[in-house]
Amino acid sequence: MPILKKREIESLEQLSGEELEQFLDTLPAGQATISALLDHIEDELFESECNHSLQYAMKFMMDNRLDFGKLTHWLTANGGYCDCKIMEQIAPIWRAKFGDD
Repeated sequence: MPILKKREIESLEQLSGEELEQFLDTLPAGQATISALLDHIEDELFESECNHSLQYAMKFMMDNRLDFGKLTHWLTANGGYCDCKIMEQIAPIWRAKFGDD
């Protein structure tokens, strides 16, 4: 039976204090940057459909000179394989913890 790795984002809801600080320190971008990324993707998907790629996430990363490899790895490891999956799998948990900026 394969071992299923729990997605890091799934434990975010239970974190507080020092554990939450450690989680934020391990992210490939800052809390405000990830919130802005989610807002950007949401705005773009409001205007058009997802083409099942990281098109809007990549544009945001390039425009903000973010570490594409690290951030893309974190997104996909947490279920964000494309822009719409980021909004389905990551955004609700992220926004429940940090609010809807």
